[in-house]
This record gives sequence, structure tokens and C-alpha cells, in this order.
Amino acid sequence: MKRARKQAWSFVVMRGADKTVKQFSVSKRSVVAAPLAAAIAVTGTIAGLQVKAAYELKQLEEQLASQSAQFTQTITGMDEVISGKDEAIVTLQQELLQLSRQAQDMKDKMRELSELENKLKLFIEKYGGSVIDTTSGSAANIPDGMSMSMSMMPVAALAQHTSIDFQSLSDMVDSMEQSMEQTLKKAQNRRMTVDAYPSFWPTRSRKLTSGFGYRKDPFTGRAAFHAGIDIDGETGDAVFSAADGTVSDTGYDSRLGNYVIIDHLGELQTAYYHLKRIDARSGDVVVRGEKIGQLGSTGRSTGSHLHFEIMQRSEPVNPLKYLARNS
Repeated sequence: MKRARKQAWSFVVMRGADKTVKQFSVSKRSVVAAPLAAAIAVTGTIAGLQVKAAYELKQLEEQLASQSAQFTQTITGMDEVISGKDEAIVTLQQELLQLSRQAQDMKDKMRELSELENKLKLFIEKYGGSVIDTTSGSAANIPDGMSMSMSMMPVAALAQHTSIDFQSLSDMVDSMEQSMEQTLKKAQNRRMTVDAYPSFWPTRSRKLTSGFGYRKDPFTGRAAFHAGIDIDGETGDAVFSAADGTVSDTGYDSRLGNYVIIDHLGELQTAYYHLKRIDARSGDVVVRGEKIGQLGSTGRSTGSHLHFEIMQRSEPVNPLKYLARNS
């Protein structure tokens, strides 16, 4: 029995008009299997490419992870550096703020020192370079404004130095301020003592009509003790307090006329008699040179004048010994 001939496929290849034609025979099974084999080959290729891509992707991921870790480490280091710099900046800012405050404190202290110096200058301009020390009778010298300004020159020079020590400068200014305050207080206290010392002439006139001590009484003609001095003047002339003090008594007496008595330091008193008018009252605090009344001729008087007395511990003393200091 003859076997059936397998069906075949023929392919004719024509390469050109002048070329020979070639014919190929391919079985039907081959024709069917060829696309399948091609598909399998393509699928395998794609699968291989996918595996390769997956491998390469994994490597890339590993590289990315490594680079990410390195980057994170770098960033962390940078953060630490930045954090350290931030802390340094904050510390520097705090130091600058502290220096600024110290500088402002120094400005305030220098301003206070300048004000104190101005007060001392005004005091010296008003009362002079020395005041009388009533306890010893000697003159106590007060540093003038020039010497105080010169004493401040080292401070100004130090303040311009770049390596200035604020604490040392502050201590120096404090010391100078205390010294100036003590000097000013001492001068003021001495000035207060001087102002409380009855050396200011109680009238503008300095013409004496009768002195201190024994004299002939103008009314009886007999020798009598005159406890003060009589100063000539016009009725209504101003009468001034000879020193700072407190008015202890005012009034009228048939012998003394209108009178004012003032208490001063050192148990001293001054008395003003025969006034035309009294301008002070008991308890008033008066200052040296303040008007307390008007000159007149009230009481037992022969004419317009001021009878002026100074008493120490209630004992009369010669007023000229005190008034002469203000001549």
C-alpha cells in the first residue's frame, strides 16, 4: 500500500530579471512550526531581556541606596557643622549683646560722671576753689574742673583701645564717681558750715555808729555794756540774715523794738533789733543773705539803725570777729 504523499509548500525566489529563479519546498509542518519557533524565540529573548533588566535594575537600586546612605551621612555631617556654626553664631550674638550692654552701662556711667563733674564745676564757680573749715580755721582746697577733666583722660584713652576691659573700666569709673561724690559732699558740707557761719553783713551799709563793749549810754550818759554793734542806714533798708538758720523768735519789745532772733549751727544766735518791719516768722528756715525785715528806729532808739548781735551759748560776742571774715 502506498503511503500518502505529504503536502508541501513551494517558495519561489526571484532575484531579478536576469537572475535564475530558485524554488524551495517546505513541508506544511515546517510552515506551521516556524512561526511558533519564532514566537518562542521572541518570547525567550524578551524573557532574557526582562531578567537582564531586572538584574540591572537591582544593581541600580543598590547603587542608589549606597549613594543615598552616603548622601544622608554627608547631610548629617553638614547638619552637625551647621548646627555647630549656629551655636557659635548664637554665642557670638550673646557676647555682642553683653558687650553692647556693657558699653551702654559705660555710657551711662560716663554721663553720670560728667553730670557730677558739672555739679562740682558749678559749685566751684559759685563758691570758689576753697571753703573755710570752721573746725580748724583752715581752707580746704577743692579740685577744680580742669583737674577732674584731666583725671578722666586715662579713661577716654582706655576706652579707645581695642582690647578694652569693660569690667576694669567700670570699676575705675565707679571709683572715680565715688571719689567725686565724696569730694562734692565734703565741699557741700563745708559750704553748709560756712553758710551757717554768721559772716554775712546784715545790711548793705557798713557804717558803724557804735561798737561792741562798754560805751556811754546815749540816754543816761553813764557807762554801759553794749552787747552788739549799731549799723547806720536809711529807714526801710533791707535787713538780711547773716547765715543759714531757723528763726527762733520774733516780736516787739519796748526797749528792743521789732526784733528777729535766728539760731545757727554751733550754738550760735544772731539778733536784729529796732526793725521797722518784720518779714520772717518763728519756725522759718532762712538762708544766708535772705531778707528778714526792714531797718528802722523802733523801741529805745535815737535814730534809724540796726542793732546787730551775735551770741554763742547765750553769751554775746563781738560780731566784727565774724563779719570781718566777709569783708
